[in-house]
Amino acid sequence: MLKSCLLTLLTFALFACGDGGTAAAVEVPAVVQSAFEASYPGATDVTWEEDGDHYEVEFDFNGEEFEVEYSATGEPLEMEED
Repeated sequence: MLKSCLLTLLTFALFACGDGGTAAAVEVPAVVQSAFEASYPGATDVTWEEDGDHYEVEFDFNGEEFEVEYSATGEPLEMEED
């Protein structure tokens, strides 16, 4: 019984510390969000990250995976297609 309780606690601890948790929400400026939505309407699986004064977004669009970096003013700086 003690072993199963310890195993259960260990399992929960591993999931809580792993990538399976929720990431902190990134507050994306409205101008950046608008620029992204205008360029990629209907994008899915959208994930934002803040990188200094730039914003990186990973998403699916028309069956392809993309990553785009935007300046804080909404200008696209770099785009990669996976």
